[in-house]
Amino acid sequence: MARRVAIGLIVLSLCACQVLQGLGGARRTPRATIGLPTALPSATPRPTRLPLEPTLTVQPDIDTPQVRGLRPEYAADLLLTRDWTRYSLDIRVALDPRMEQATIDGQARIRFTNPLATPLRDIELMLWPNDPQYRAEMRAGPALVDGTFVDPVPLLGDLALSLPLAKPLAPGATVDISLPFHIETSGPIGGEVPQRFGITEGILVAPTFYPLLPRLIDGAWQVEPAPPGGDTTNSETALYDLAIRAPGDLALAVSGIEVDRSENPDGTQTVHVVTGPMRDVAFALGPLETATVQVAQVELRAWYLPEHAESAQEMLEAAQVQYEALTDRVGPYPYPQLDLVDAPGAFGGIEYPGLVFIGTLGGTNVIEPTVHEVAHQWFYGLIGDDQLHEPWLDEGAATYAEVLYYEAAGRSGRATGMLSDLRAWLRSHPDPTLPIGLGVGEYADEREYALFVYVKGALFFDALRRELGDAAFTEFLHLYYQTFRYRVADGAAFQNLAQDTCGCDLTSLFDLWVWQGGQIPTLP
Repeated sequence: MARRVAIGLIVLSLCACQVLQGLGGARRTPRATIGLPTALPSATPRPTRLPLEPTLTVQPDIDTPQVRGLRPEYAADLLLTRDWTRYSLDIRVALDPRMEQATIDGQARIRFTNPLATPLRDIELMLWPNDPQYRAEMRAGPALVDGTFVDPVPLLGDLALSLPLAKPLAPGATVDISLPFHIETSGPIGGEVPQRFGITEGILVAPTFYPLLPRLIDGAWQVEPAPPGGDTTNSETALYDLAIRAPGDLALAVSGIEVDRSENPDGTQTVHVVTGPMRDVAFALGPLETATVQVAQVELRAWYLPEHAESAQEMLEAAQVQYEALTDRVGPYPYPQLDLVDAPGAFGGIEYPGLVFIGTLGGTNVIEPTVHEVAHQWFYGLIGDDQLHEPWLDEGAATYAEVLYYEAAGRSGRATGMLSDLRAWLRSHPDPTLPIGLGVGEYADEREYALFVYVKGALFFDALRRELGDAAFTEFLHLYYQTFRYRVADGAAFQNLAQDTCGCDLTSLFDLWVWQGGQIPTLP
């Protein structure tokens, strides 16, 4: 993610990740004037229950539209397992005439297969819009579980819910869940305490807007609140099928690939989107223009406010260089499209698979948030990690990818200068010996978390590169990608793969930087 964090006298633009901080023809979409309610449901008493619809049985076979969520040469990735979790999301979005409030009403249908060797007694779902980092309120349920009515049990003050199962879900067995949900949101989301969900300058920014299955860790659902300052979600890759009905005169950017679009008599549009294996999805809706650049078989698409057209050009150019650099350094991007969305004030930027929000367009710092968030398509998106407990794996990598960007752009002096800046920021801390391998909530505050996970994390990746040598470092990144693409890595596996690559013992290096900490000889 990217939020602005002051380190000494230097302001570091960080992404929700937290980042250090040729266009095609533009298409203008006017502001919404139709299909909008005069008042939002929040003005009326809340129903005790939402409308309940039957479950949808998702067939195990891969159908043609889902294949379109991947580039043709990676279509076989859908066959890596027949047990992908599948989400079918049918939602309707409405905004008030002043573009200050919005509602999302939806139906989530989830097909989940128990991957454990032991039975599961409940299914638990995260309702992330109820987290303090989201300017929203969300309700969900009741549910149908394999056709049986289930009243959810709230967890963590409505941040999650449990669906007790009448019969334990056996290993390898599949459950079909259907439940409605309702979200109310508003704006603005910028300011001193930026938020990741809500309305900003007429744009609805909506990440993780549906009930999300958390990961299973040691046989239990990873249902826990996110500490302030870090990212929130941890989830396995899944297949998504989305139908979004929204005002027809607003532009709609969604993770995945649009496979169908229709205009409705009431002035709304219905857009059908599918994905390949993705860890999460997000969308944005607003008065946005678009511009594209084609890079091999992948379309990079900018969505931007008209007053930010010049910044959008800069964003697309930087994204192209970074895309090409990380394809070479790490591995291929398997999806046919990557969306970059103008979201003023949304931290420096926030990453989601197939779609990133950039909060700095119109300002002077566009490149670093952009290349940081693009890097998260590899580090977090394709190669997962525990963002709550081992955030260095994606944030340290994405920050160091800014250095790789400058090298690829022929700006080696800026790459060297950035590393010097990082060392200076780290030296400014009273105790720069702290390790990078702590969880978000284990650092003293958000500033310390940002300094050690982003800044010192990037310096660790540079130290590892120098220890291995450039060729072996690239070989390691290739192996890391091949081993954990669509999966979740951890620090121990990362270390083992690095040691396998060099045929050497890196215990001292990892203890010094990641696990134990200590005085870095090259830092003074």
